[in-house]
Amino acid sequence: MKNNFSYEAFTDNTVFDSTTELKKIALIDDSFAQKSFSDKLRIFFNKLFPNCDDAASIEEAQRNILITDQLDLVDFMKQDLISMPSTAFYTIIAQLLDFNSDLDFQLDEGRQFLLQTGQQLLAEKLVTIENVDHFMFNALILRSANGLSFIDNLVNDGLLEKNFRQQIPQPLFFAGKALAVFKNADLVNENVYIDTRLDTDHDGHNDLVLLTVTRPKKASVLFKLPVILTASPYYYGTNDMAADVHSPKQDLAIKADYAFQTSADLDTSSVLPALSSGEKLDHGQFKKTTASGASSFPLNDYFLARGYAVAYYAGLGTRGSDGLRSSGGEDETIACCAAIEYLSGHRFAFISKKADASIMADWSNGSVAMTGRSYLGTLATACATRNPLGLKTIIAESAISSWYDYYRENGLVVAPGGFQGEDADVLALDTFSRWFDAAQMQRIKLAFQQSLTQMKQDEDRQTGNYNVFWDERNYLKAASKIKIDCLYVHGLNDWNVKPIHVFNILSALSQNHHITVKTILHQGQHISPHDIRSLDYLDICNMWLTHELFGLENEVTQKLPAIMVQDNLDPKSWHSQKSWTKTDQRQSFNLSDLTGQTELSYRDNLSQLYEAKYADYATYEKDFYGADQQFDQAVCKIDLPDFQESTINGRVQIDLRLKTDRKVGLLTAALIELNPSTHTSSVTKSVLNRNFQINLDDRAIPLRDFYEVKEKYHLISNGHINLQNRQGADLADQVDANTYLDLKLLLQPTIYRITRTSKLVLFIFGGDMQYTLHPKTIQEYTIDLTKSRIILPFL
Repeated sequence: MKNNFSYEAFTDNTVFDSTTELKKIALIDDSFAQKSFSDKLRIFFNKLFPNCDDAASIEEAQRNILITDQLDLVDFMKQDLISMPSTAFYTIIAQLLDFNSDLDFQLDEGRQFLLQTGQQLLAEKLVTIENVDHFMFNALILRSANGLSFIDNLVNDGLLEKNFRQQIPQPLFFAGKALAVFKNADLVNENVYIDTRLDTDHDGHNDLVLLTVTRPKKASVLFKLPVILTASPYYYGTNDMAADVHSPKQDLAIKADYAFQTSADLDTSSVLPALSSGEKLDHGQFKKTTASGASSFPLNDYFLARGYAVAYYAGLGTRGSDGLRSSGGEDETIACCAAIEYLSGHRFAFISKKADASIMADWSNGSVAMTGRSYLGTLATACATRNPLGLKTIIAESAISSWYDYYRENGLVVAPGGFQGEDADVLALDTFSRWFDAAQMQRIKLAFQQSLTQMKQDEDRQTGNYNVFWDERNYLKAASKIKIDCLYVHGLNDWNVKPIHVFNILSALSQNHHITVKTILHQGQHISPHDIRSLDYLDICNMWLTHELFGLENEVTQKLPAIMVQDNLDPKSWHSQKSWTKTDQRQSFNLSDLTGQTELSYRDNLSQLYEAKYADYATYEKDFYGADQQFDQAVCKIDLPDFQESTINGRVQIDLRLKTDRKVGLLTAALIELNPSTHTSSVTKSVLNRNFQINLDDRAIPLRDFYEVKEKYHLISNGHINLQNRQGADLADQVDANTYLDLKLLLQPTIYRITRTSKLVLFIFGGDMQYTLHPKTIQEYTIDLTKSRIILPFL
């Protein structure tokens, strides 16, 4: 049985001096240069078993490492060698990386196996006294079977404790990355309260928000630390919002003519005077707290062991804090920026809600990063647009760049995938964990109910137009103000925070040549890729934050590709490309030429078909896109021609001339591949018997990866539009019944590789049950195919 391990290494370790790096971790010392070749090998291989207590147990472990069928590592090192074949060296290393002889590779093919799995090996055929340190360094940066680098696994097994005889912890770096040196016992927890200088609950007092910090105890005395902040409105739990979601079962409204005028930025004069600092304490006087018990972010736990402080912040309207939720409003951004300024040492915080004694983060080195997925990553982008003091970088996963694009699309009320009927008011209710404290809720119940009522009015589900409410929550407007390096991560099959969000922020930031922006695009849905085997994501983030927050030059901003994208045909393959938002070539196809007809009609009764037969969207979509005959009259399906092997890169454009029998209408277009011969899954599964350790204690999580699947269909991309908003979400025009109109619809951006056997089909229809409203009235549509086309962008 062969192990399917394969990964793409995007981090580059060629910029480091091998000897210097090995000395940093005390694997060798100054006397190493005077040793014989055999002695150098013995020093190296004897130190690769830190979990063995004595020489006898080390020898026992080495007996299990084979070079040939008849020669183990112990007998091999007894020889007086002046060199060794690199094939033998990498055969040893492959086993130390926990790959299995006969299961994963043959003994005489260890080097070839490592190369085939994507590892970056040295090219020399012989290991000699002149290059042995290079081979030693190269071995330590290779990826183990559990997904971590070899050096990370050795550190987890106690390498540094043995080498330094427990003189660690202090921040320590190897090959441009921070190593795990801090255990839970080395850490301290602190709760502080940040003065936001806002009064969102209108009680006449400045809103204070709770910030939880975990950091090494010795920080500020021996060293100062950077901070990773995750702003998670879900940190203290969520409410049951099932009864409060909006029903999608309704017709579209007939809109009045509408043109949105750009709103002004928030008037900062509305920010209140700061509270007095009161008695100023130092951290020796500050009573420490226990851990909050709330769930943490695995990526942050990984860095907490590596010399970073980690802070969690739930924000306004959450448990332990004052204020109300606003689902992405500017008040949330202002409050979060206040927390960043405390963490970077630029403002004080209070040690209790009494606000009578304050403290500074004197342990901070002044550098803060923000991390997180979904709402968490969204707030990272939001804060970056305001450039608070100390914010140096963000790693934003599946982040919203404009809340309109999350809950609306081209004048339509459109749900995020998996949450039909949700809207901004429902999310505010969901994250209002302040509700859990009865006294707090009783005091602000009226203000909370009034805020929800106002939000329901302002979000305007009646028309779906872009308005002042959504303009306040559009971070793209201020993208040009971002002055920090950004790492964006997104799933190309994320139908919750759809790919348009990362595409648009990249497009906006492409004009800013003073910052570095990198992007990782995986084939997953709404996930964090920290546990994915086929990508060195943790190493990428480690190099990124080591450079951005500790200031260590490791060339990560120069060496990482602009775009790293996982292949949709092969889950083990990742590609690099320079751009996503710019298209090399476009091919246009007239729909009449494709069909041999001049017009097609369809009858949108999909709401009725869905409600009569289906209880869930997944089963419905399987039948709908799988070409079930019951839908034949409700959809136009147009076969696209065969293509040479190529890659769709960007946004597919649909130009249509159509008419309908009513004064309203909605259009959905979807590009489908039918019966793809092979495809990368959009979900992951655990890798058998492979777990990796996040920190030096007991935090281990399963290694996961994408896999190949057989599908009846695959949704490449889709798009939705209200016919009354054919000129834009900020413009509404009348629709005349039975009169042709022209519109352009851009589908969700994608990167999608097709082959000569790919069968692509364009679906054109009305209500999209999982996303749009479900119209009650059955409606007829006719497309003039002679004036309609599809335009595909290719790499």
